[in-house]
Amino acid sequence: MKEEYMTPEEAAAILKLSKFTVYEMIKRGDLPAVKLGRSLRILRSELDNLARGKKSREGARDFSLEESAPFLPQELPHQIYFTGSHDLAVDLLTQHLSTRGITLFPAFSGSLKGLIDLFNGRTEMAGCHLLDVEEKEYNLPYITRLLPGEQVTVIHFVYRWQGFILPKGNPRMITSWSDFFSGEHRIANRQKGSGTRVLLDQKIREMGVSAAILPGYDHECVNHYATAAAVLKGEADVALGIESVARNLELDFFPIHQERYDLVLPTGLVQQERFQIMLHTLRDVPFRKAIVALGGYDISQMGEIIATYT
Repeated sequence: MKEEYMTPEEAAAILKLSKFTVYEMIKRGDLPAVKLGRSLRILRSELDNLARGKKSREGARDFSLEESAPFLPQELPHQIYFTGSHDLAVDLLTQHLSTRGITLFPAFSGSLKGLIDLFNGRTEMAGCHLLDVEEKEYNLPYITRLLPGEQVTVIHFVYRWQGFILPKGNPRMITSWSDFFSGEHRIANRQKGSGTRVLLDQKIREMGVSAAILPGYDHECVNHYATAAAVLKGEADVALGIESVARNLELDFFPIHQERYDLVLPTGLVQQERFQIMLHTLRDVPFRKAIVALGGYDISQMGEIIATYT
């Protein structure tokens, strides 16, 4: 049988990791890859071995797609395990931390999953943007409900624009929730537990709309790139997502809602050197400029501690 080769980007989509994490895994020898011309390629069989939690070569680390990678105590001084919402700013943080000797391993599985993994001790830091409509507050109500009695610190990361990701020229003139919910446009949706899906379902309830009338509501995508790609390929007419991804794929974007994206970690870890390096990076001018260059972000409060639960 002929072996199938995959690009690192394709592997990242399957593993629900950032492409930078996949490149780091290749560099460290955790994921075997071959060089074809000037490009790296990964055997599908090696990826399947990794996904099943098997060691594809001596010394490679176990990894399971069914759950977030547990952190390994002997590697703590130079690594941070992250689970939560997908964001391009997290990819940039991964890059900038690597220049300072810290490897960030992000598993993009949604905001709710990030907090649940943090509660269960399966990750060290969660990224979330969950709006509580009743309290009109981001993240904190969910943290108190999902992490009762846990000693955690909440660090502000970014404010970002959510809105409609559209084909160039917005041919269907979708500029409001009423347009989005008309039932006349195919949508690409996010998976359950993601902050974007929570926002969409809250809006559905608020406007008294039936999800059944939305073509593509069951078309679930695991990250913002996947929803935007569906629009780019003509598989969907519109998707709810973030401005930075729309810009990156040269799609149109109509902003509708600014949200707060926070980082949550156990309070006992904050003073560790690796997390102090992360906080310093969040306040670093070159890193902030790189985030602003993506478009759609407000970094005015980046790195500020919002709350500490003791």
